[in-house]
Amino acid sequence: MKDILLIWDIDGTLIDSKGCGRRAMDRAFYKLFGIENGFKDVKMAGRLDALIVKDAMDRNNVADGDLILFFNMYCQMLEDEIVRGRKPEILPGIKEILERREICYRLYHVLGTGNIEQGARLKLSPHNINRYFPVGGFGDEEKERWQIIQHAIEKAQEYTKINFKKENIYVIGDTPLDIQCGKILGIKSIAVATGSHNMEELTRYQPDYLFPNFGDTDRFFEIFR
Repeated sequence: MKDILLIWDIDGTLIDSKGCGRRAMDRAFYKLFGIENGFKDVKMAGRLDALIVKDAMDRNNVADGDLILFFNMYCQMLEDEIVRGRKPEILPGIKEILERREICYRLYHVLGTGNIEQGARLKLSPHNINRYFPVGGFGDEEKERWQIIQHAIEKAQEYTKINFKKENIYVIGDTPLDIQCGKILGIKSIAVATGSHNMEELTRYQPDYLFPNFGDTDRFFEIFR
């Protein structure tokens, strides 16, 4: 029986966060530095939280910003957004994919995301799906995105005690950066157009598999047979 590792992005792939992350970052930036709309024009899709915040600090001339202090405030604001604001919505097919068990192979799910871990867990908490992702790679530090995915693979192998074959490892995401990670690491990529990039845009980067969404779960599982 094959052991298959699926490395999942979060925003635009597992959930539609409804902007809660950006709002929480803006609120934290204002609380700490007195600057409104600190993340205006800062690109977020597919990027690491640590790099996003550093970018905002540079754009707003915040020379002495402390990332740890910022992320502590951000998580407070994010939790408040989720409790009081618009909660993230789980995207089509995701619950079914996570809950399904196959007889021909074993699936293992981990996270590979630019979110810091605490922020990632908060975003997934309203739908009780953190339990499917025991480990992952996260954007707490300033790294390249492919290094986050590599870290997710290492954590998965350490957790499961399985040495996954490269042909059985898939990175799943909604941005060209996720596809590029697959190519850099020599693993397969599954792209989905439920985020900020449409099918045509994602096609240009030549993912191994491409979906408009994951509503057709049977087609999704055909990949691994």
